[in-house]
Formats: sequence, structure tokens, C-alpha cells
Amino acid sequence: MAQKKSFHERYQDNDTPWEINRPDHNLVEIVENNKIPTGRAIDIGCGTGDNAIWFARKGFIALGCDSSPLAIDRARKKAGIIDNISFQSLEFLDDVIPGSPLDLAFDRGCFHTIPEGDLRCRFVKKIWHILKDKGLWLSLIGNADEKERQAEGPPRLTAAQIATTVEPHFEILSLTTGWLDMDNNPPRCWRCLMQKRI
Repeated sequence: MAQKKSFHERYQDNDTPWEINRPDHNLVEIVENNKIPTGRAIDIGCGTGDNAIWFARKGFIALGCDSSPLAIDRARKKAGIIDNISFQSLEFLDDVIPGSPLDLAFDRGCFHTIPEGDLRCRFVKKIWHILKDKGLWLSLIGNADEKERQAEGPPRLTAAQIATTVEPHFEILSLTTGWLDMDNNPPRCWRCLMQKRI
């Protein structure tokens, strides 16, 4: 069995079907419909930066972080001279997150890539630590209700798996089903908006 490629290797090979060169419509809809106020926002696993750039253009002070230096280089080029955005190549679980505490954390498909158990709990706790009191976390997560899928897709979680992991640290404000924004054959997803417990 072939060893799974790292995200950095996938960027080197241009094997990045999640890159759509626009902000995910789920992010836009949820932020605008919930009238989430501007503040300091982080896009965890930002890739080439489209969602972080959208945050900055909406008036947020935006930070995009990714473990792939190549993705971060591409994000910086895309962002150009926008002055309320920065990008950092870092390991989210292990590194200090600049600009904390933050008002809003966003991840498009990071939470579901973290193995269930201690690592996933560490991911949740890290987000809790970098957010202000009552800060918000929006996560787009592969949905286990999509039983059959012809194409490759993200890892899929049940609503119960999400709630069990996040509830000690976050109140789930909404958990709705939708579709990840993809150019071809979009996978089903959970759209989970949470607030930090204090």
C-alpha cells in the first residue's frame, strides 16, 4: 500500500482538488447570514488563501496558516498588497499562533483530517485557547450521511462524533448539512458554528 502523501507534497504535485480559487460559499453565507462582526480571524489550513483573503476584504484582520510553505507562498502572491492580512507557515497544533486571542476561527476541512482521539481533542483545545471569551469557530466537516461516493472525498464524521469532541469546550450554535464548494462533484458536509465556553 502506497504511503499517503503529505499536504506539502500534494501542493508540489498540484494534486489539490480542494483549491477552488474563490471563498467557499458556506463561509460567505454563514458569516453574512449570522451578521458575524469583523474582528481578528484565522483560517486554519488556509491553502492558497482564498478564504483568508475574503475575510480581509470584508474588514477582518485576517491570518491564514498552513503547514505547507508552498501553499503559503502562493497565498501571499494572491493577496498582493492587502494590508490587513498575513500568512504563516506553521504546525497549528505545535506552534504559537500570532495575534491571539482571536474573535473567529475558521477551518475548511481541517478538523475532519485530525485522527479521532487525543489529537482531535488537542485540536479543539488549541482553538479554544486562541479564541477570546465567547469567540466563534466555524468548521466545514465531511458528512458521514453521504454513504456512497463515486469520487475521492474528505473524511466523513457523524454529528455525534462532532458533538462528543467539541461540546466540553464549545457550545454548538448551529449544525446544518450542506455541500463543500468544489468545482466537480462536491462532497456533502457539516456546517458547524460554535461558540467558546467560558
